[in-house]
Amino acid sequence: MSNKNDNEVPPQDYKPIEQYILNGISYKIIVSGNQTENKYSIIEITFPPGEESEIPLHKHGNESLVMHVIEGNFSFRYDKETLEGNQETVLRFEKDISHSYRKIGKDQGKLLVTYTPAGLEDFFRELGTSKIEDSKKSIQFDPVIIHLLESNYNWRFIFESD
Repeated sequence: MSNKNDNEVPPQDYKPIEQYILNGISYKIIVSGNQTENKYSIIEITFPPGEESEIPLHKHGNESLVMHVIEGNFSFRYDKETLEGNQETVLRFEKDISHSYRKIGKDQGKLLVTYTPAGLEDFFRELGTSKIEDSKKSIQFDPVIIHLLESNYNWRFIFESD
């Protein structure tokens, strides 16, 4: 008779949490697509205390996402609508609709984001392990990075004219 609990994860299946820091913002891959048959992935995004930080206007061509505010105050733009969110706010963003989010105030901010289907976590891996010194500048101005996002992840920045 075995003492093994059926809900226990076998040691060979355990994967440590991956963390990447991009422009001071921490991205932790909590659940990767290879753990869910690519049905979903979960990433924890932590904005450091201090100045306000923003993820610029963009849209996902493949993934819908559920954004759960764990800590801090945020302003979200979803298409033409602006939404405020604080602890326990949960929002769903559909694919192909532009959105952005900004941490408001000096406190730390933390979001738990579920991407359906999985796949976008690979972008954070690629960018997080690259030799790019300033990923924000590179993402916004480097045509190679923009092409990588567009072709590999069907993810687009939205550049608005004033």
